[in-house]
Amino acid sequence: MCKEEVEIARLVLVDTVTGTRIRHRIRNMKQALKQQEWYEAALGRRVRIEKEFRR
Repeated sequence: MCKEEVEIARLVLVDTVTGTRIRHRIRNMKQALKQQEWYEAALGRRVRIEKEFRR
């Protein structure tokens, strides 16, 4: 039998102006939304949540 690889998506926060990641990988959407709100207030600009798949 061959083991099937399952790709696990993780969430990262990305600064929309610079396009750089501003936070390490986050496991769930609830945590990502909380972090997004905090970073937007701290930076004063939009932050987007992206899915990243393990390579």
